[in-house]
Amino acid sequence: MPRDAPSYDIRAASWEKDIEYFCARCGAPVTKGRWEMAMNGGFEHVFFNPAGMVFRVLCFKEAPGAIALGAASGQFTWFRGYLWRLSACRACDLHLGWRYEGSDEPRIFFGLIKDSLTTQAPGRSRPE
Repeated sequence: MPRDAPSYDIRAASWEKDIEYFCARCGAPVTKGRWEMAMNGGFEHVFFNPAGMVFRVLCFKEAPGAIALGAASGQFTWFRGYLWRLSACRACDLHLGWRYEGSDEPRIFFGLIKDSLTTQAPGRSRPE
């Protein structure tokens, strides 16, 4: 951020990046807004798998609350040049999305299913 940026810009930017994403099933922390990233021109994408299921996917540089499962595959990859592995919640095993691995930068990133995440911290009620 430039030093001469107005203070309201600095506050707005820091607030956006303080977002925490939790597992929609168990409430365990998964990732943070500061790790959001654009792939293929956007942070959010809509994809379908070979079975016709539609997924709204958010891209993140890191997701410490997600664990990669299984062998990497290049079949029906949504991001050209990347292999994928299933990604699940470390705490409850909910399918969170996919971990992508490639030779270009970023070498690793996560495509997480929007409906498998929540920004509502566990134990807090939603504002009315």
